[in-house]
Amino acid sequence: MKTLSTFYSKHDKTIYRAVIIALFVLILFLHLYRLDELPRGLEVDELGMAYDSWCIGNFGTDRYLKSYPVYLNNYGGGQSVMYCYLAAPFLKSGGFNALGARMPGMIFSMLTAIFGFLLIKKTRGKMAALIYLFLFAALPYFTQSGRIALDCNLMLGCTVIILYILEYCLRQGEDAKWCYLWLGIVTGISLYSYALSNMILPLFFLLLYPFLRICGKRITWKQILIFFIPALVISIPLILVQVVNIAKTPDMMLGMFTVPRIQFYRLTEISFAEIRPNIGWIYRSLFSADNQEFDSFPQFGALYIISLPMIIAGGIITTWRLVKSIREKKFLYDGVILLFTVVMLAIALVLLGVTTYRINAIFFGLVFLIMVPIEACFKKLFSSEGTETTRRIFGVAGVLLVLAYSIYSVAFLNYYFTKYENEYYPQRLFAEDPTPVYEFLEQQPDAVKDKLTYVGGVNEAYAYWLFAMKISPYEYDVNTLGNNGDGEKFQFYAPEPYTTDANYVLYVPEEDADAKLKAMGFTRHDLGPYGVYLFE
Repeated sequence: MKTLSTFYSKHDKTIYRAVIIALFVLILFLHLYRLDELPRGLEVDELGMAYDSWCIGNFGTDRYLKSYPVYLNNYGGGQSVMYCYLAAPFLKSGGFNALGARMPGMIFSMLTAIFGFLLIKKTRGKMAALIYLFLFAALPYFTQSGRIALDCNLMLGCTVIILYILEYCLRQGEDAKWCYLWLGIVTGISLYSYALSNMILPLFFLLLYPFLRICGKRITWKQILIFFIPALVISIPLILVQVVNIAKTPDMMLGMFTVPRIQFYRLTEISFAEIRPNIGWIYRSLFSADNQEFDSFPQFGALYIISLPMIIAGGIITTWRLVKSIREKKFLYDGVILLFTVVMLAIALVLLGVTTYRINAIFFGLVFLIMVPIEACFKKLFSSEGTETTRRIFGVAGVLLVLAYSIYSVAFLNYYFTKYENEYYPQRLFAEDPTPVYEFLEQQPDAVKDKLTYVGGVNEAYAYWLFAMKISPYEYDVNTLGNNGDGEKFQFYAPEPYTTDANYVLYVPEEDADAKLKAMGFTRHDLGPYGVYLFE
């Protein structure tokens, strides 16, 4: 207990810094260790983004030959573009691989740790910031989300940076001008991180002004304009995406940038009819498991089940502090964090298709709420209020909570790094690098390699082929051929009945298909998880 109390003392900065550095090193290790191997293979949306990113980095177009698109078509349903552009330098310079694809996700997760730590340290103090960093290292969500190349996961990092800049702006008061300019620029850029940010951020800022007025915090119309103008200008291409797809006009060009017409454009993902089922999905996405295995595991959840009462307690304490601060006419930034969390929760309640990764922007606020009661326990311990027995009870409660999260974390990390890849193998929507398969086929005699090759068992197998063999978007015309292949060299599905006039490639072949092909006289060649069947 005495050691913990020194964190509030100016004489023990070295100890505090050592602990903080150790936690940051641990978090970085958890994000980088086997990053190219876990999750095993590449998820289909990771792969689609990675191929578009490689195309843009090398040819200036996506796979559909659209010049520097401001929104990606991906497999027809659309995909936000920020991740793609951030990954391009890694994939161009470091090779076309999982590590390069996942680097932006890892970096933005680390930015969430860094800016979240700095924000909480400024608003709640050193002890609260330390607890936040501990929870960041301990909770499953941050390790898992920082190790997969999904465009949506950038939204959380962008959100935390926005909240950090906003706190600085509000602290500067009427003197803040350039700060609001930067806030507008970062907010505008953040709209390209994930489509949901186009609803969340405008709603948050719309509610922020009256909320600040209630809290007695004044911002001027000049500051609002300094923020709004760059945010609006930067978001114009996204507004035009809405116009093009609602009006169903052809692609629009803004210089070298394409405002694309999306094949299966989703105009709205909001429905009030979803509120009732989404209560259950939000619970599963946070404390159990959604329908995506890479997102969270049922035995751990994204936050552990013990976090549910902690979040409730943190919400009550924060609301009480906020009401007290309003009565005392003192501004409390905790309320802004709470407001954003409530806005994100409200969007999640009416969202079509709630999953852990889709509601990722809520996690900073939730970790903040988990931190609040733990911090309160230690603050009570080190205060002079109450009896010594009471202070010790709070101290023991704080230690037990830290211990509980530590035990949960050890169990989770052991599972993730030693068992996950085998228990979920082959993982739905994932596939491993097929490069050895296509190189093997190219080495075969002409009589074999000139046959049509059917590739099955992989979602969007054509994209994995393009990725593996570094096929230029000009060589394979996705606009014409789609995802099925050219029908002459490759067909990216493996229909029955099988024929001896073709080759077959199956990902983790099923016993039934394996038996049928062997009975027809095919020879199976194992190349990692792929079975290559040749009739020789």
